[in-house]
Amino acid sequence: MRTSSDSVRTAEQLQKWSPQTVLKVALAARLILVFYGNIHDYFFNVGFTDVDYHVVSDAGRLVVQGKSPFERATYRYTPILSWMMVPNVLFYDCGKIIFSLFDILVGWLGYEIAFQAGTSGDEAYSSRCTAALALWLFFPVTAVVSTRGNADVVICAAVMLSLYLLERKRIVASALVYGCLAVQFKIYPIIYLPSIFLSLAEWPQPPSKASWKAYAVALVSNWRGYLYTFVALASCSSLVAVFYFIYGWTYLDESLLYHFKRVDIRHNFSPYHLLFYLSYGGDATFLRLIGTLAFLPQCLLVVAFAFRFYHDLPFCWFISTVAFVAFNKVCTSQYFIWYLCFIPVIHRSLKISGGDCAKLLSVWLASQGLWLLAAYALEFQGYNSFIFMWLSSLLMLGSNVYILRFTIQHYVWKEDTSWKQLKHD
Repeated sequence: MRTSSDSVRTAEQLQKWSPQTVLKVALAARLILVFYGNIHDYFFNVGFTDVDYHVVSDAGRLVVQGKSPFERATYRYTPILSWMMVPNVLFYDCGKIIFSLFDILVGWLGYEIAFQAGTSGDEAYSSRCTAALALWLFFPVTAVVSTRGNADVVICAAVMLSLYLLERKRIVASALVYGCLAVQFKIYPIIYLPSIFLSLAEWPQPPSKASWKAYAVALVSNWRGYLYTFVALASCSSLVAVFYFIYGWTYLDESLLYHFKRVDIRHNFSPYHLLFYLSYGGDATFLRLIGTLAFLPQCLLVVAFAFRFYHDLPFCWFISTVAFVAFNKVCTSQYFIWYLCFIPVIHRSLKISGGDCAKLLSVWLASQGLWLLAAYALEFQGYNSFIFMWLSSLLMLGSNVYILRFTIQHYVWKEDTSWKQLKHD
């Protein structure tokens, strides 16, 4: 079994490879995993293929038949995903290959964002970019999620593409990708909007000598931020209206509203899991209240991080996503790649060693391992391990808070890239 130290050591060794070689080897490895998945599913009771992959594949088949993808029970995604799964009718593993390609795209976009931020001819920084790229592509969690047939990497690609375009000051293009793809696939990328808005403002320079009035004027007159927000929300709303016209209320209820009222009592890393389990089937008002209160720490942290780190969007989005997932009322394994996808970028903002990376990975993986042990004892051995599982959930939350604290403490202030500064470039 690969350890966190093995993953970091492998990434460091791969610094000697070119980025193109890393991408090609990573794609080949994913194709092998897709092939292996069929063998695993045939011989083992616990399948390799994600259960949701069968759901989205069935939805694609319904689309081919001219029906609504929402006729498939438990299909709760954007219709775009069902259209993407149409090739599965001819070749069932096609979707897994598509998701694997999105994996590669995420890595490439992250590498490009990080590499362009460096100094031309800096071989050490270039090697570090390659190592970070390799860490994302060869990290077991990220490789397995896409090859099992989970579509969350598509959202990651949309988020990274919107970031890539935003870093190149292509506001409208970034907003369209953000609204039509990122937020359309999953609601959670909306947490990036506050930091985007703040990053597009022309803040007074130098900041230390500016008054509160100057900051208020910059905030109110942030026309780029208003433009981005309008284009993103308008494009997303327009697409929602189109899908509502095609599929009716079922689309809104299953694809959007469901995620606000969702209560997951199985396979949920969240500390809220036990409370939801014990209250399941009881007072629905109480469950909704708990679900609503769960959003409060998430909102507070997202807004606080936006004001503190808006000048460095990749780092801001990383810590915002870690906090959002850690404090979410529902947390599953695929949610982890929502923030892991920033690995190829955030190294430019951190001053940490390979040993530090190994330590953080060890803490992160160990807390998950304890929870999975408790879950295995409950689901496959029939032991009453609910308390152990809940304590493991608290430990996971604590480990994520520790990782957040560590990364923020080792953050290196990024060079100012405000719009006003760029006018003189």
